[in-house]
Order: sequence, then structure tokens, then C-alpha cells
Amino acid sequence: MSQTDPLTVDLDTLPLQPQRCMHVLALILRRHNWQHAVKAKNIGHRTAQSRGRLCVWVFRFLHHNSIKAFKLDPRSFSGRHADFVLAHWCAEAKAGRLAPGTIPTYYSHLKTFTRWIGKPKLLKPIRAYFDDPALYRRSGITTDDKSWRALGIDVASVIHDVEDYDVHAAASLWLMLAFGLRFKESLMLRPHVDVATARQARGDSGLDGEDGSGAVQYLDTHRGTKGGRQRYVPIDDALCRHAFTYACHVAKGTQGSVGDPNLTLVQALRRLRYVMERFGITKRDLRVVPHGLRHQFAASHYTELTGSLPPVSGGQGVAPSADSAARQRVSALLGHGRPQITNAYLGQSAVMRSKAPAGSTPELPSPAIAESDAATVAVPSPSTL
Repeated sequence: MSQTDPLTVDLDTLPLQPQRCMHVLALILRRHNWQHAVKAKNIGHRTAQSRGRLCVWVFRFLHHNSIKAFKLDPRSFSGRHADFVLAHWCAEAKAGRLAPGTIPTYYSHLKTFTRWIGKPKLLKPIRAYFDDPALYRRSGITTDDKSWRALGIDVASVIHDVEDYDVHAAASLWLMLAFGLRFKESLMLRPHVDVATARQARGDSGLDGEDGSGAVQYLDTHRGTKGGRQRYVPIDDALCRHAFTYACHVAKGTQGSVGDPNLTLVQALRRLRYVMERFGITKRDLRVVPHGLRHQFAASHYTELTGSLPPVSGGQGVAPSADSAARQRVSALLGHGRPQITNAYLGQSAVMRSKAPAGSTPELPSPAIAESDAATVAVPSPSTL
């Protein structure tokens, strides 16, 4: 191997090399970009990819911009470089080219990078870089009903079309609709083994048995969840039973997952996105995305628990205690720890609307780099695969 091979170079003894900025950055990413920013654990592929792209953009921007070209070794990244990058983000945000929800993510990635180079206190608080908090803060309260139902889309009909093309993608969509699973959770589910009795669900999750579902079986969701958080979703109606049975038909063998066994997880996720685009399940075509099924799941359960549509769908008049209890339950079913997150799915309740809105985490700008209510769904009998 050559002395420049990333596998053989000792980053600790390598002299500063501003002329080989991207090479040194690759060494830093190879060493650190698999670790959580603060915890002793690994991170997911998408997070690593996002952090890597952001770091590459930062140093390309510093070197190739129309104001001042910086030539530096990534380990020499300093406060003046951070000020320059954040000033650009601020200008882009003011011009409307950077969404408020993107900026905190990029800021977090950049802060993680400063830890890697031994300068954990280099960045100032994010508010110091922006003269208007609205530039980097986004509201966690939705004002648009993102469910498929809100746009009059026949979910069952769309999924039937997908079934004829890709049964794995169709099974994922049924699971998202019936159980509120995320993209990745639906693909990683092993339906033959990821099922629990009511007693097991109560014992593992601490349920008191009074969730009102009366379910005998629960879907045990723990693969691919955020933070590895386990949750149990009752298999308590015809839609749930159909989705679960269909998933069992698709999964090969008792340990089989819903995803195509011939693909890696990354490939299966890419395939699922391709199928969604092929059938127009995008903002551009049908104006919905798969995550909208999760919104529909949340809205349906809120309606079932309160007898009213969620606020985002025009519902009102729910007693504060009933609204709070319903949000707590919906939050648990979605796999979230905070009931406040339901604002992003259900909208803000009338009680909260009367209070001053609290700012939430903004979205960060995307550098120009290389690189739901209770409508019924017709449940067909399980297809023969």
C-alpha cells in the first residue's frame, strides 16, 4: 500500500496539508463518521451520509466561493471559518433558499465535526449567527392534513396497483397504513416472530391493560425504530389483520423480513423509493408521500379515542383532558416519547392555540453541494402470492 492510502496513514502524526484538504477530510471521516456525536454507539447509514456530505460541502465552499477563498487543512478549521459558513447560511435563509428546518441539522453536523478535530467549543450558540430566530426555527405544528385521505386518494386501490408490481413494497404500505410504521420499520419487520400476546405486551411495555383495544395480539415493533425504542401496536381490526396476514405471506421463512431477501437494507430502501416514484406516490404526482399513511394512522386513532376529527382536519370541541389522553396514546403508538410531537400529525389543540406558540427546532439550509381522521379503507381478502 502507498503512504497516502487512508488505511495506512496515521492522522495523529500527519502534518497539516492545506493543499490536500479533501484527502485529510476523508481520513477524518473514516475515523469518526460511524460514531454517535455524544453517545458510545454507532449511527445509521443515512446519518453518516448526511454528515459526510455536509463536511465535504463546507470545505468545498470555503475553497470555492466568490468572496474569499480559504485554503486550509480541515484540522485548522477555526472560528473565522465557522463565521463565514454560518453567514452564508444566514444569507441563504433570508433569500428563502434555505428552509428553517434544515439549518439546525447542519449546525449539529458542523458541531460534531469540531469535536472530531478537538475543538468542541469552537461554535457559538446558533442564535449568535442569526439576527432573526425565525430563520432557523420551524414550527412543529402542522396546519396541513398530510394524510392520503385528505386528498381523496383511495389508499387500497393504490396499494393494489403496487401489489401487481412489487409485493414487498405493497406489504410495507399496508403496514404503514394499519400500524403507523415508518419506512424502515416496515421493511425490517419479521411478521412471523415480531408478534406478542396481550400479556407479553403488557409485561414488556408496562401497559395496564386498559388501552381499550381488547386485542389478543400486538405487533412487536423494535427493528429499525428510532433510538431502538420498542412499541406494541394492537392487531385489533380488519385492516390490521389484513396487513399482518399479507406481510406474513410476503416474508419468506419464519425469520424472514418484509423486505426483499435478495437485497441489503440499503438496497431495499432504495427499491422502495423507486417503486413509490413509479406509482406516483410523491409530492409531485399524487401530492402524497408514504409518511402520509402514518399521519392517517395518527388521525384515525385520535378520532377513535375522542370521537372528533383532529384539529388539522377541522375537528374541535374536544375536552382538554380527552385531547391530552388521546395525544398521549397516539404518541405511544407512533413510537414517540413526547405527546407534543403529535402536533406535527394532528395539529394544535384549541387549548394550546390560546397560548403563545413556543419555538421549535428549525430546519437547516441545504447547501448546494455535489451531491389522519376516520375514513374507512376497504380491506380485501389477503392476496395469494
